[in-house]
Amino acid sequence: MMELKPIGVVRSGITGRKQMPSLGAPGEIEIFPEFADGLLRLEKHSHIWVLAWLDRAERDVLQVTPRGVADRGPAGLHGVFAVRSPARPNPIGLTVCRVAHRDGLRISVDRLDFLDGTPVIDVKPYFVTRDAILAANNAQIGKPASREALRESLTLQALHFHGELCQELQRGVGIIERFRWEQLAASEPPLWDVSVPLHRPCLIDAIMGMTRATPGRGSLRLHTGNSVVIAHGGQNYRYELE
Repeated sequence: MMELKPIGVVRSGITGRKQMPSLGAPGEIEIFPEFADGLLRLEKHSHIWVLAWLDRAERDVLQVTPRGVADRGPAGLHGVFAVRSPARPNPIGLTVCRVAHRDGLRISVDRLDFLDGTPVIDVKPYFVTRDAILAANNAQIGKPASREALRESLTLQALHFHGELCQELQRGVGIIERFRWEQLAASEPPLWDVSVPLHRPCLIDAIMGMTRATPGRGSLRLHTGNSVVIAHGGQNYRYELE
């Protein structure tokens, strides 16, 4: 017999699933006093994994239609083990977030996709040496609800790679957002083929973060001009830079 013991609780302004933004919202993890010693040296880590017990989730559902999937029929169904739906046999939620600051037993984080009052069952450090798999791939599940949602997602991806919300990152986000929205109806191409100016390193980081394109795999090329060029469907889409 397995026994789970909550170590804390989520504190958030989000109280219902329909209120929850697709990328989560700022929140806090309140650790119970009897587990305070477990927080020793937490400050060594910028990001943490948070595991929670989704106490309001369905447990008898094995297939769902994920958020953003337009087809509500059989073609849109996904098994719960193929998506991050809260509905699952054992409703364990997993999310990674940046630690904004810690005040005693309260850990403030940048984004948390758990509702207020959700029991927390564990906190683990995010290790860049083990958890970052930059060569991983995913087939797109659904589409962003709006252009603003697409931009928010791209900004987060670029920021996770580059680490600083700078002007060059925002330029890169604008280019990839425009290409995906205008040419692909917000979808992501199965393969990227991007050329970026060699002399704009922050922009290179941003593009790599959003597309996973790399020079080693031949999907990212560097040139001496001042434009970003995306090859797709036999055409080149050129975006001039300032």
